Amino acid sequence: MTTTSDVRLPINVTPKLYEVELEALTDLKDFTFKGKLAVHVSVKESSVKTITCHSADIKIDAKDVEYKPAAGGSLPATAVTFDEKQERVSFEFANALPKGEGVLEVKSYLGELNNKMKGFYRSKYAVDGKEKYMAVTQFEATDARRCLPCWDEPAVKAEFVSTVIAPKKETAISNMPVVSGYPKPHPDNADLFIWKFEKSPIMSTYLLAFVVGEFDHIETKSKAADFKDGKATGDVAIRVYAPRGKTDQAKFALEVASKCLTYFTQFFEIGYPLPKLDLIAIPDFSSGAMENWGCVTYRTVCLLVDEKNTSLKNKQFVAIVVAHELAHQWFGNLVTMEWWTELWLNEGFASWVEYLAVDVLFPEWKVWESFVNDAHNPALGLDSLLTSHPIEVVVKNPSEIDEIFDTISYLKGASVIRMLANHLGTETFRKGLVAYLNEFKYKNARTTDLWRWIEIGGKLPKDSIKSLMTNWTGKLGYPVLSVEETKGGFAVSQQHFVSSGEKGEPTVWEIPVNIDLYSESGSSQIKHLMKEAKDTIEVESKYSAAIFNQGSQSYFIVNYGPKIFEKVKKAIEDASVKSPVDRLAIQNDLMSLVKAGVDANTSSKEYFELLKAYKNETEYIVWESILANLSKLSVLAKAAGFVDAFSKYMIEILTPIATKLGWEPKEGEPATDKMLRAQVIPLIGAYGHEETVKQALKLFDEFYAGKQYKEEFKGTSALSPDFRSGVFRIAVKARGKSAYDQLVHIYKATTLQEEKTRVLRAFGASEDEDLIKRTLALAMDFDFTRKQDFMYPIFGAVGTDKGLRMSWAFIKENWPKILKEFKGTHMLVRLASITSRFAKEADMKDVAEFFKANEHPGAERKVKQCLESISTNAKWLTRDEKAIAKAVGANSK
Repeated sequence: MTTTSDVRLPINVTPKLYEVELEALTDLKDFTFKGKLAVHVSVKESSVKTITCHSADIKIDAKDVEYKPAAGGSLPATAVTFDEKQERVSFEFANALPKGEGVLEVKSYLGELNNKMKGFYRSKYAVDGKEKYMAVTQFEATDARRCLPCWDEPAVKAEFVSTVIAPKKETAISNMPVVSGYPKPHPDNADLFIWKFEKSPIMSTYLLAFVVGEFDHIETKSKAADFKDGKATGDVAIRVYAPRGKTDQAKFALEVASKCLTYFTQFFEIGYPLPKLDLIAIPDFSSGAMENWGCVTYRTVCLLVDEKNTSLKNKQFVAIVVAHELAHQWFGNLVTMEWWTELWLNEGFASWVEYLAVDVLFPEWKVWESFVNDAHNPALGLDSLLTSHPIEVVVKNPSEIDEIFDTISYLKGASVIRMLANHLGTETFRKGLVAYLNEFKYKNARTTDLWRWIEIGGKLPKDSIKSLMTNWTGKLGYPVLSVEETKGGFAVSQQHFVSSGEKGEPTVWEIPVNIDLYSESGSSQIKHLMKEAKDTIEVESKYSAAIFNQGSQSYFIVNYGPKIFEKVKKAIEDASVKSPVDRLAIQNDLMSLVKAGVDANTSSKEYFELLKAYKNETEYIVWESILANLSKLSVLAKAAGFVDAFSKYMIEILTPIATKLGWEPKEGEPATDKMLRAQVIPLIGAYGHEETVKQALKLFDEFYAGKQYKEEFKGTSALSPDFRSGVFRIAVKARGKSAYDQLVHIYKATTLQEEKTRVLRAFGASEDEDLIKRTLALAMDFDFTRKQDFMYPIFGAVGTDKGLRMSWAFIKENWPKILKEFKGTHMLVRLASITSRFAKEADMKDVAEFFKANEHPGAERKVKQCLESISTNAKWLTRDEKAIAKAVGANSK
């Protein structure tokens, strides 16, 4: 059995400083780069004859390696050996190295500027119509080793002095500012420039970054260099790098970044640690963004905003992603997890803090309400599986590390942090974070360190936070609270909730329980900390209804007893429940219970009955959750074969809100109404509402006719960017090939990445087999579709049963090519996830047999989760098919 210690490097030699030089000539046809390295190390033992570190896809000759002890002299390497499985290189010497300080020199090595979107890779772009490549790095989690031999573990921190040799027309960017006097011409080649960067603070290898290419940029300064006398002071230079001619699209991100940096300096009471911050749009990027210290890289669509052509939803997304990566400059970069087991200390915190910042910047967006749908509920969904994992999970090899960059580490992490912050009070919690960051800055930490310093900083009893939080991070899953009324209040019990209905673990959580009691005079709150499997909560005042887990502040769901549930339902009907989040949670919790079939009285019939109480609902987040849950039921409807009846039902429930909203925005309406309109109108059209389809096609025609500018297709303002994605899909579904061909033209002509993404997703809306085949072929045509966008056409196609089955057949047929292109990236996880849409035992067997016969590194856990989801869907369909059919007016088989 492999243990964590087996995959970690020996500690007999550790790095202090890397001096790395890279020759990144992006115009080379063989896509290689040359490197030179001097690592200042400390030899801890007197018997060391071999220095072992990480290396992958790098060629090194023993004649180019030597060790220079601090006392003088030189020891040439006798051999260089590679362990490809563990991605290690060993430098062997004839005699033991002197104990103490020295320098390991690799005078020359050769690496690959690959096309895998990891390590040191190439990204295609255009300048003045000419195709070019930029050089980009993506090192998290374990790919710095593809750029330089290094100790590629988060706890092995060191300083870096970097030099880049690049074509003179291109800009080189790294973590630190350029040294004064640089860049300077290369003494031996007039076409090259040398860029040397200042020494970095001590940091982990995965945060090192290099970008070489042609950019334009805009810049500003942020008050964030220091925290003195209760406020952020001192200037930090901020730049946003964009493709040539696109700096107008960088303005929004620059504004957000500047304000966020000041906000985080105030919140953490620690100045931003570096002299500068760069945000860079990268054409090919496997994830959304990467928090490299001082050199943050983004997928283009996650950074650039075209005010005329970007949807409000995507603009919010850009703000969230920018804030997330800047939060990492403290949580993750300044203080880093000790090992990947504590990844959530990076990602969970950044996923919580991002909402704090964006809420301050854009209060009209109500992002904390959106948090429930965007973070809290998705986490509950995945974490209800027995194949989920604890927030803290032992990881060993690189593929296992990649697997935990998931909903649990990010969104469950953020959700339990939000729960703790709400329980303690944000200010008490903040003081604890400040104490933690100060104690561990430029060092590494574990989860237990965080709990201890929250106790110290917040002046809380010793081990109180550890006791409260240990099971939330150390155990998988979460509880369902069963609630019954008693004479003096409530009887509550908790048990591990499992969406398949199977028995869970015997975990008992400490649960902060917040209750809203509604009465004729208004509402009052009760706060209670539940520590046992069963508990009682006393209530002295009279009430008409009680809402448990007020504001979805804690990480659990509620199963109300019949009597209390009827009171809750009535409170929704008569509009007594003022909180949109509470209205959202009531129906969402019921859907979870229905899916699990928790008892004989909980079926899909009850969910449809509850929805009648929401007939006057107007809030965006409530509708967003309802529609997400109806989408789960649509999976069953497709499997059962009553799609037409389900579509009619959807049109019926959407018509009132769609009519109320209309196509045109109203003066002074809240931003959330704009977002609701953008969701409801295209959706009712997708289900076949005739008037909506007619208007959508009219707008599509006007948009397509609006060819502006010779070089770029921008359409017309007649079609709001909020509607474009949905209207494109309606057009393809209604008109087939003619609309499809028009979208191909739009895709080729536009340079706006957001527009390209809309088109790629819309291709899959057709139910015509030839067009589905064409869509799937385009997904793998990397001359047409960027590799980073490979999933969008497939995601667009799986919305119909025919599209889902053809997509799965396509994936199986092309698996060797898919594996070749995407092995070692998150793409395999995303691809496997589409199988969770199946709802029949035969499909589960097919999926299981395929993945048993075909390797899927980095997606092993996701495949198990998908199989559990298919099984749960199949049991749900068997149990509830007749109830669903009756509710939507279909004839069940």
